[in-house]
Amino acid sequence: MVELASIILKTRNLLNLRSYRVHELLEYEDNYAMYPVKHTDDGDIKSLVWIFKEPRVVGVAIVKDLVKRMEETTSHEGMIVGGMRFTPAAKKLAMETRVELVEGTYASFDLFSHELVPAHSIAEEREVSLLLDYYGITREEIPRILRSDPAAKVLGARTGQVVRIERESETAGSVYYYRLVVSS
Repeated sequence: MVELASIILKTRNLLNLRSYRVHELLEYEDNYAMYPVKHTDDGDIKSLVWIFKEPRVVGVAIVKDLVKRMEETTSHEGMIVGGMRFTPAAKKLAMETRVELVEGTYASFDLFSHELVPAHSIAEEREVSLLLDYYGITREEIPRILRSDPAAKVLGARTGQVVRIERESETAGSVYYYRLVVSS
């Protein structure tokens, strides 16, 4: 059996946490490529993930290459893993083109396995609509969470999405809290 690099295993665990299933892993000269798929009520969401074998500076040219490959494979979103630093132009283009940039150094532990961290997930639009109708509020009136928050980063939350936090209460049982993801 071939031993996979720890960065591949961590990336696969991250994708599993986000409800993606990875069926394909390809190896190239300087990177690996994964094609995860997430099954939703609205259809399948295809993604493209590039994982660099060695940490490197990621510039706008690499992001453009990924976006071009996303178009060729009809992927909805992309991810680049393994950059030690991302240039400002790469960050800007990534935000505009639904590409997530993940540094090469992951946390040393699983954030959501800690006893003090409640369960987080990205709320579906149907659930958000019900929340807004029930309370008679607009999306902008939902309390906020920064996109740079560790939990939002792990979930891959994008600006404008709503994160659902489930906490246990001794008196009420399970209680849901909602946070609108905003840029810093």
